[in-house]
Formats: sequence, C-alpha cells, structure tokens
Amino acid sequence: MSEGIKPIRRVVTGHDAQGRSCVIYDSAAPNVNANQFKKGTGMTDVWVFEECPAPLSGTRDDGNLPFHFEPPANGGHLRIVESDAKPKDYDPAADPFIVPEHAPKRTPAGTWERGNQNLYNTRIHKSETLDYGILLSGERILLLDDGQYVLKPGDTVVQIGSWHAWGNPNEGSQMAFVMMGAKFAG
Repeated sequence: MSEGIKPIRRVVTGHDAQGRSCVIYDSAAPNVNANQFKKGTGMTDVWVFEECPAPLSGTRDDGNLPFHFEPPANGGHLRIVESDAKPKDYDPAADPFIVPEHAPKRTPAGTWERGNQNLYNTRIHKSETLDYGILLSGERILLLDDGQYVLKPGDTVVQIGSWHAWGNPNEGSQMAFVMMGAKFAG
C-alpha cells in the first residue's frame, strides 16, 4: 500500500466451481498510484473492464492491472481519487509544480490539457471519456470554463468530455469515478 493513501476495501463477488455466488476478493484494492509530489494523495483503481459488455467470468484480478490515467478505449474503470487541502500557508511563488495556462495540447496518453495547475489544482484537461464522479467525503471544487462549482459528499458529476479541473482549496476529499471510453462527436 502506498504511504499515506487510505486503503480502499473492495469486496468482489463471483461464482465458485459449483456456480454458487461467493466473494472472490475481500481486501484492500492493490492498484494504488500515489502522487509522487504530495504524500497522502493519489488514485486507487478498484476494477477495470477492457470491453463492453464486460465479461462476467474468469479469475483474473481486474483491479490489479497496469495503471493508466485513461480507461481502456472500449471499457472503463472504477477509481477512487484522494486529494488533500491547500494549506493556509501555501505560497504559489514557492510551488515548483505550477504550469501556466497554455494552448490546448494532446498528451501521449491521449488526454487534452491546457495547464493552469499547481499542487492543489489539477491541470485543465479533457478526455474522450464519459465519467461519473461521486464525492464520497470532504469538499471538492469543479472548475469549468463557465465557473466554479462546490461539491459536497453525495454530489455527483457527469463529465461528458468537457474541459475541467479539480481543486481542493478548503479541505481534502475522496471521490469515486467510473470512467468509460467514449468518442468526441465530429
């Protein structure tokens, strides 16, 4: 388990050799991708499906596949994102990870980005995905071209390939995302 990241217990069900339902995994999700710059923040993949419809059999642990920010093009993943709050004494002039806003460019992984990031705001980005985001705990700010939206536990965001960023100016958060491969129209 990566240092500082809250373990995510996952209970994965399936079938035994006699066709009876049973638990096949009951443990902390093994695929933790810690943020290398901020202890206690990162992403935990709970499960990944590579195609849709997803196969409902097998013994492979699809929660322990190689980490990719984007979900499979024809599938998706369930991911928990853990973020910490910006401290009161945060000094942007001392933040070595600031990336100013810039013209859109495509990353090697396929995500589009426009910069404008620091240690407490993600870069402005969009991807060819349909994302369902549910705030589990804390507070998170959704940053869009038309403004900022404060999210509280239970709030749900449906991202349809739009430019966005995430911030945690007031408190840390845990947010669940189901991200599925999609296509931009046109």
